Amino acid sequence: VVVLCILMGAAVISLNLGGDQRGMQAYGQRMAQRIELARDRAIQNNQEWGLRVTREKYLFVAFDELQRQWIPQSQPPFKPDEAPQPVLYELRVQDGAGNELNTGLFAQAKDDDSQTAVETDSQELPDVVFFSSGEASQFALEVTPQNGTQDSVQGFRLVTDGFSPMALEGLDDFSRGGG
Repeated sequence: VVVLCILMGAAVISLNLGGDQRGMQAYGQRMAQRIELARDRAIQNNQEWGLRVTREKYLFVAFDELQRQWIPQSQPPFKPDEAPQPVLYELRVQDGAGNELNTGLFAQAKDDDSQTAVETDSQELPDVVFFSSGEASQFALEVTPQNGTQDSVQGFRLVTDGFSPMALEGLDDFSRGGG
């Protein structure tokens, strides 16, 4: 009976860990869909859209020609949903050759701690831009569980070259040579 209880406990724990990973994967898929939807909206409305990213959150913005500023878009479907567990975001915007950008038309100013200064202030620029022409900034957005001690749940990476649709990669795929 004791052995059976131990085996049942191990099975329940392994099922729960698989559920956490599936939840993280589903969150990544929903996030990729939102980004593609913002890209489509930019084309349909002939309006530049953007994505602001901090360590703890992300936000979609649209450029208002009349007000000449970026306006936060928090209505569904652009309102970010809740991650299955606390996560951290790390964004890398690149030029066409794959080099990281810290300058340029839409580059963010860095503060003394080298963290991207992004808040909901409408005067700040987005980190990533989705142009009305269909192009987008080339970027990789890495999402990892906040408590990095859990090796059972892996984060994910969203990647685009600026022309292709978003690709969702597992972090373990990338570390084995996938990127």
